[in-house]
Amino acid sequence: MACEDLVAQCFMDEQAPLAVPELNRERTLKYLECCYQQGMSWEDAKLQIQTYLQGRGVPHQGIVRQLQLAKPLLQSWLD
Repeated sequence: MACEDLVAQCFMDEQAPLAVPELNRERTLKYLECCYQQGMSWEDAKLQIQTYLQGRGVPHQGIVRQLQLAKPLLQSWLD
């Protein structure tokens, strides 16, 4: 799956690298563009985001919240 390196930019904050802040909408555009160009579906992107956040140790509820924020920004373009 492509675009993995752009997932971190949507959630990481260079000022607070251990935190998982709210979805960064501006940086999400680059991720969306990559996913769209690669022909990824919303399910592909969802899995990629979930895997990344799990790797960062984000609890289940935090992952659910981030996916809820990402869905309206990405799903309509990727389905």
